[in-house]
Amino acid sequence: MNSGIDRKQICLIIWALMLFLLLFFVSQFTTEYQHFVDSPASDSIFVSLTRGDYAISEFADNPVVLWFWRSNSGDAQADSLLAKNHMRRNFYLSAVLRWEAKQTSDYETKVNKLHLATHFDSAAAENFLSFISLAIMRRDLRHIKTAFFLPIFSDFRNQLFAMTNLIILAIAIAFLSGIVFVLVKIVYYLPALSHQVWPRKHVPFMDIFKVLILLIPVIVLRNLYLIYVCYAFLLMFIMTKREKNWLRLNLISLVLIFILSLPINNFIIFLKENSHSNQIYQLVTYDTAIKVMEIERIDEEFLAYGLKQQGNLEQALSIYEDRFYGGARNVAVINNLANIYCLYGETALAESLYNLAILASDRGEPYFNMGLLKLKNIEYSESSKYMKEARRKGFSSPQKNPVDIKPDNVDFYKHVLAEELETEGLLRTTHIIPLIIIMIMSFLPFGLRPPFYCSSCRRPICKDCLKEVDGETICQDCFTGFKSTKKTEIEQDLRRTVGRNRKRIKRIILYALNMIVPGAGLIYIRKHLTGMILVCLVLLGYIPLFLPHIFLKPMGWITLPSGSIVFAFAGIIAIICYVISFYMIKEHHAD
Repeated sequence: MNSGIDRKQICLIIWALMLFLLLFFVSQFTTEYQHFVDSPASDSIFVSLTRGDYAISEFADNPVVLWFWRSNSGDAQADSLLAKNHMRRNFYLSAVLRWEAKQTSDYETKVNKLHLATHFDSAAAENFLSFISLAIMRRDLRHIKTAFFLPIFSDFRNQLFAMTNLIILAIAIAFLSGIVFVLVKIVYYLPALSHQVWPRKHVPFMDIFKVLILLIPVIVLRNLYLIYVCYAFLLMFIMTKREKNWLRLNLISLVLIFILSLPINNFIIFLKENSHSNQIYQLVTYDTAIKVMEIERIDEEFLAYGLKQQGNLEQALSIYEDRFYGGARNVAVINNLANIYCLYGETALAESLYNLAILASDRGEPYFNMGLLKLKNIEYSESSKYMKEARRKGFSSPQKNPVDIKPDNVDFYKHVLAEELETEGLLRTTHIIPLIIIMIMSFLPFGLRPPFYCSSCRRPICKDCLKEVDGETICQDCFTGFKSTKKTEIEQDLRRTVGRNRKRIKRIILYALNMIVPGAGLIYIRKHLTGMILVCLVLLGYIPLFLPHIFLKPMGWITLPSGSIVFAFAGIIAIICYVISFYMIKEHHAD
């Protein structure tokens, strides 16, 4: 009883700490909102809005007041105005709202919290998955529509998150499909391999002992990687050429995935830790007061952009000027420097830089900013011309201030990949070396001499124990049993009975393998291509369902439970694969 109370207390403490940390982050990144709430102005505005002295639409350009009024009144119009209002993404406030949605049992409150979370960070993958999960749990397809309207696929963090987990899934499918192939072939070749352990002993007890020796990797090691290595090594000595080619293909895919996954280690560090590149990303992307301590030359443009978004114009101006006069005259530096000059009233200098930016690139932002500048100088025809050109180049904005050119995903990729490459992370080099050795050995002219098989019971027998009868190879037991009968009809009945028993055992093994993993039965009857395709498809659903811990959850991950999504996805795939595999097995027996 005490231990139960202790566990509950520990859970409450953990949840309290999580809430405290999230609220701490929110207080760090929403200081403007907190100052407003604490000031007398908040009470005055609330009373005036309640009485109708002011309309909320009058504060359409002020997200602080909109959020304050929405939090206290639930006004739907504030939602609409917030959606249209330009706000920098606030990852931590969005996380708090998702956490509150996760904790509440009221459906309407849950939906409202998730919608509010999208106001503050519409590009968060967590919001997308939360809406999908809610749609499946509540069977409401409107939430799926909402999810796919969120701009998540262009976000750098989401791209790394999806890319990393897809690579993890590909590695898991390649490895586990190899495990299935190897284990099915071991079941198929187990009699032949056991025959090689002690060829001249055919006592039933000894046969069981030899099988147990071969099952040591499964019984003792209980490690999938070691099981794969041990049995792949054994099978290379006895499999057919075609079967070896399938195993080689699996080995090659694992090695290639290892090589291609090396950059993923840097992505994992970015997503899991508060690394230098992650700090740069937060500074540029989110509404954050974060300070990057270590600055390198490659970071300066990121830093200048982030400082300007924080309102530190002097520091941003200093960095942009150093970059510009130092020779880094790309369109982002020129345009953003001109925007700061424009804010300081240096219109002539800003105009010259906008003209330079227009010549340096084909982007629409410099045209838009020049249009704003011309509008400010009451040059309406010129302003209209530049605005039209900006729209022609695919850029438009409701902003009334000059628009900066933000570092894009390519810039972030370059920054992350510029860091020291981590070779030991997702996969270890020591795990790949044995696979390469096995693949090389598969091409060497080594092999175990296949045993002779009894044509009646299919038992493996050595050369000294076989009997030749009417051109057939049979074992000593079948020879003794058949020749003890005096009539040919009885001998034929015995042969048919032994054959039926052999087929029955094989069919039981076949269906048992296919029940465990759809497609494994097809591999057993040597329909390798179809079997491997079905195994890979079913693993696509089984791995997220049974091995969710292998997937990466980035730092700050908070979302509604996604078990319903995974279960539905895995169930649909499994049903399809079972139907196809058992149908093909039935067709095989019919042939």
